Amino acid sequence: MKTSIDIYSEDTNAEVVARIVKAASRKYACNMKIDFQEGNRVMEFVGDETMKPFIAEEVQRIFKMNDE
Repeated sequence: MKTSIDIYSEDTNAEVVARIVKAASRKYACNMKIDFQEGNRVMEFVGDETMKPFIAEEVQRIFKMNDE
């Protein structure tokens, strides 16, 4: 008997990336509201909009570290 497990990688990947962005945002006194429960897909930036480029660079560095 073969059993299958459904995996929703799109939701999982988006949530993981949102949590990484949230961690990087805190370094710049910002935050991300994240809600992936019960079918929600909410990711909302909270903080100084001028910090977004710095946060994006921080996230890129995190992923680049794994490439090297």
